[in-house]
Amino acid sequence: MLVVEHKRMFSSPLITGTVALILSFIAACILWPIWSLASQAIYISIAKVGMTVASLDQQHHLLKAFSEGTFFWMIINGWIWLSIVLGTFGKTTFTTKQPFAGLYYTLVSCALGIGAFLILISLLGIWWHPFSLSIMFTPQSVEEVHIAIEAWEASNFFALAVIITQIPLIALFHKWPFTKKVDNLSDHLSVLLLGIAITWMVWMTLIVPSLMHFTINGHDVFNKPFGNWPAFVAFCQAYVIFAIMPVEGAEMYPMKFFAKKQPRMGIIGFVIALIGGFTLPPLIRGIIEPYNLVPGLPIDVLVASLELSVIVFMLAWHHLFDDYPSKELVQNDTLRIWCRIAIWFVGGAIFGIIWLKTYHLLPIGSNDIGMGVTSLGVLAGQFSFLMCILLFNTFFDKWPLNRQ
Repeated sequence: MLVVEHKRMFSSPLITGTVALILSFIAACILWPIWSLASQAIYISIAKVGMTVASLDQQHHLLKAFSEGTFFWMIINGWIWLSIVLGTFGKTTFTTKQPFAGLYYTLVSCALGIGAFLILISLLGIWWHPFSLSIMFTPQSVEEVHIAIEAWEASNFFALAVIITQIPLIALFHKWPFTKKVDNLSDHLSVLLLGIAITWMVWMTLIVPSLMHFTINGHDVFNKPFGNWPAFVAFCQAYVIFAIMPVEGAEMYPMKFFAKKQPRMGIIGFVIALIGGFTLPPLIRGIIEPYNLVPGLPIDVLVASLELSVIVFMLAWHHLFDDYPSKELVQNDTLRIWCRIAIWFVGGAIFGIIWLKTYHLLPIGSNDIGMGVTSLGVLAGQFSFLMCILLFNTFFDKWPLNRQ
């Protein structure tokens, strides 16, 4: 096996993490406007008829949905499948040198996302009229534009189903029931296919009813999970916090208290995550509701945003700060883990409040910078920042802060 050694620009993980965090934020603020404007230009050239007949409001929503969709499928889904499920399999096939290995793997992520979208959504589109690719890419009337908007929004949040199913499948179940040490492509693909199958069921059960409007003789076909979309998202973000906690610095706790072998370990971890998903949102809601942090935004959106900020901070601390403090620095397991938990929640809360007060000023938030950049808003904007953090570490090995 080829072992690649890295030389750190800074010896301190805190300095390295801080610089990496700043670089990731700058990258997000530069790359998202480019991505948004490029994807809008592509869609306008494809959907000329639909853009002509659509109202200005419909045009805005359709372009926003397409821009987000390309990002969700090509970057978020692609990263989860390549980095978490496949363990960056094949990243150094052609070179170990950065940034070339990272650029190559980013292209692979984009290609994988496009392929998965075309297979999964077009398959459904054979029978489900809204998911027909001709409707989604080339709407011909106002009615088809409206259908295309709903189809894009529902298909975009296949990414949320991927997050709440496939990440816990790895973090909690450790790829059970497959081999404990996945070291060949066939085992990797087995985990991936199992994850996609479960994701598909979760998406159809929870996401599609939340975002699409089907009626029969004037009666709604669906009951929306949790009553509304923001409340459902708040549940999902809280669930994810506890689902990823064991592998993001908690050293397999809290599920390790109750079991140390699979699948019991994963089942207990899943139950803990579900409990966290149901209990954390009302707790946060009760704390922040009197303060009216962002007038006009629904309280559940604020709750979901603050929870997502904790996730961003947790992942940043794991990927950029190397789970500081290390075992060498704090040898007592209990103290070390509680230090990290305090850092995640305190740091995430501070970051979350700053984000709520500033996101409208940022190109990754709601500022179109006078160029028509798609508004990601208070939730998706954090994902653009988060993905730069994750790509910086997993695809690019913290280059140029770490050099071979």
